[in-house]
Amino acid sequence: MVFVEDSGSVFDAQLDMVWKLVEAHIKEGNRIHPNTRNNKSEILNETTFINSWEQVDDANGQNIRMKIRGTMYYPLGIAFEILEGPFVDSKYFVYYIPIDNNKTGVTVVGDFKSNLIPEDKIKPIVLGFSERVFNEDVAYLKTMKQKKER
Repeated sequence: MVFVEDSGSVFDAQLDMVWKLVEAHIKEGNRIHPNTRNNKSEILNETTFINSWEQVDDANGQNIRMKIRGTMYYPLGIAFEILEGPFVDSKYFVYYIPIDNNKTGVTVVGDFKSNLIPEDKIKPIVLGFSERVFNEDVAYLKTMKQKKER
């Protein structure tokens, strides 16, 4: 198991807008993350959901199926458990920190493991995935803000 911390990223949005982004992930994942397809969401209760999707594995170009369970701890963040995919049984938490000037810091911490990926490759892969997701979230937040301003 490899502990990963990815901190220092900042959304140019207030915390309430970031939580609207969280809700959008549940409802319209592939619009936020265009490299995914066949997105499905299952709401288990008021705070827990399961998202599943397919994506192309950057390392070998093959399709992989991903499935995660998320539990929301508003306004702190979301706990995730990976149920299917190359990091099955990994657990991580994404937490949000309100900061000045209507911005929100985002940090990811977790224990990741894989039966498919060598341990020394896990951290760079997780950090790369985290960066891509963050950048796609930033782009989607911009479209949310533009719609709100209209």
